[in-house]
Amino acid sequence: MSAARLQRAVNDAIERLELELSDLVVYTEAATGPFAATAALAAAAGARRVVAIARDWASVPAHDAIRETQAIAATLGVVREIDIVTERRDADLAAADVVTNLGAVRPIDRGAVMALKPTAAIAYMREAWELRDDDVDLRACRERGIPVFATDEHHPDVGVFDSCGVLALSLLLQGGVDVGRARIVVFSADAFGPTIADCLGKVGARVVLAGSAAACHELLPGADALVVADFVTPTPLVGPGAPLEPAMLAAVVPGLTVIAFAGGVDATALGRVGIQCIPREGSAPRRMGRTLADLGPRPVIDLHAAGLKVGAAAARGRRAGLTGAVLAEYVCRLAPATVMTAGG
Repeated sequence: MSAARLQRAVNDAIERLELELSDLVVYTEAATGPFAATAALAAAAGARRVVAIARDWASVPAHDAIRETQAIAATLGVVREIDIVTERRDADLAAADVVTNLGAVRPIDRGAVMALKPTAAIAYMREAWELRDDDVDLRACRERGIPVFATDEHHPDVGVFDSCGVLALSLLLQGGVDVGRARIVVFSADAFGPTIADCLGKVGARVVLAGSAAACHELLPGADALVVADFVTPTPLVGPGAPLEPAMLAAVVPGLTVIAFAGGVDATALGRVGIQCIPREGSAPRRMGRTLADLGPRPVIDLHAAGLKVGAAAARGRRAGLTGAVLAEYVCRLAPATVMTAGG
């Protein structure tokens, strides 16, 4: 995305969500790709201070995260407003009003929670049902009274969840699947399934939704592609000893393409029996094979702007002394939020 388009995407998200952070300190990540925009987004929305932690994470060196975060900050004219750090320090956490759950920040473990001030809030920049145990220690948050609110990706001011269908379509096209009139099985027991099925159906695919491995076994004969989009299952879905065995798939559906959208898919085992998997590395349980960043910066910017809006409402509510159900009502009225724990 060009600098001008990036600037427009950030400004549009800030304006649409009425994102204003002037009285708040934000603790987030320095990152690469579209995720590198988050610190600059918070600064552009007027945050009093932004602390962005950079560390080697998910095969990305910290120095790359620093470089790309600084480049976007320069594009938006907010370099001075962002402090990039390379280690977690209690003093930075103690100063924060809003803490995001993004990659370089995680895990928000007990030690991190105990370092926060009583009026801090954690912005979980995903849907609540996507919570993973190693993301944030909710028990510690409840003990400390630190509220955690997730982001409603379906909210009309956000609207990024529908992009999951576009992402699945993009992966199918990368795999050479002629989606129009193709027969596609979507294996999903969560909200990804209906969204993906709806999108693919609109472009002419013949889509069937399977909520279990048993249903997949019945529906797969004659399929062109299998989209595995089950984020909630903590164990492998496709692989040796998994509910869907690669050898079975190769025998029943020759020429099948498997899309590892989310959930445990062993791409190496699929390759051994001649089945193409996209992405080529597959995906792990409770992880997406690719994120919305594959569609460009705008979905990430929109989602993270919404998450910052959620965190700001929670932090301001805590400053006003709100807790529990009263805080939950306040935050959900002001922001695209869902409650994970309301701090009391």
